[in-house]
Amino acid sequence: MRPFIASCLVIGLIAISAAAILDCFVQLPVSAAFAKSSARL
Repeated sequence: MRPFIASCLVIGLIAISAAAILDCFVQLPVSAAFAKSSARL
């Protein structure tokens, strides 16, 4: 039971840290996310 609880805590910490990283560091401006030069058809 103790390893299960420890693994749940580790998974929760990884999820929270990944959400914080995505929220803070990976946000791009709209002009960079939707660059006109890369949208050629």
